[in-house]
Amino acid sequence: MAKKNNVGGILAFATGLAAGAAALFLSKKENREMVKKTAVKAGKKVKKVAGEIKKNPSKFAKKTVAGAGRAVAKAEKSAVKAAKSVGSKVKKAVAKSRRK
Repeated sequence: MAKKNNVGGILAFATGLAAGAAALFLSKKENREMVKKTAVKAGKKVKKVAGEIKKNPSKFAKKTVAGAGRAVAKAEKSAVKAAKSVGSKVKKAVAKSRRK
């Protein structure tokens, strides 16, 4: 017997699920207006970025790398802060459990 591949069924199910969720979300007028505004903003930003890339690709690349570096540094700082917070909570919990 041939091995049955069910990937098509799973893909169709996922597509239907996404379409149903989108239809439910877009059924409200305020949601449609919000999506339209967001799409217009995104379109303007894409045009602006495309213009920057065409004008000077190397400058855009440097700017993007610098921005990514700042984002990584910010995320790292946030992670360290969260780790310290979790560490102090764990220490308090351990100390509390030893007192009992």
